[in-house]
Amino acid sequence: MSRRKPTDGQADMLADIARLSRFPQHKPRQPGQFQGTDNPRALRLLRALLKQPLTRESADTVTGASNGPEEVRKLREQGLELPCYRLGVHDRDGAWVYRGLYALTTADMRQVARALAKQKADSAKSTRGDSEASDEEGTRDGE
Repeated sequence: MSRRKPTDGQADMLADIARLSRFPQHKPRQPGQFQGTDNPRALRLLRALLKQPLTRESADTVTGASNGPEEVRKLREQGLELPCYRLGVHDRDGAWVYRGLYALTTADMRQVARALAKQKADSAKSTRGDSEASDEEGTRDGE
């Protein structure tokens, strides 16, 4: 039995998902530079996707909305590729169906991690700046 090798530019698990997907991606996307988002639903979805691929139903649960695919669409408009792979599974009635699985590409992961780190740094800077300003005011009042 030979060992499989990950596809260049993709994590091993994503290569497995792409190989197992019954339907290739038909929509050519032109991913751009993702600058980040301040939408709390999208942020929850991105943090979860950094950990593992999500089914459509899981995306609904993570975002806290009943329309996870809409959040995915918005993120794609902002520059992420965020492909959806369709994998065959048996549903609760035993019928063979295709379940969507969202996964970040390697390039998406880099962009999301960079955007989240920048957002966290900006948040810490603004919080630190507010407390420094109030400390200075307290010192002046006490003089």
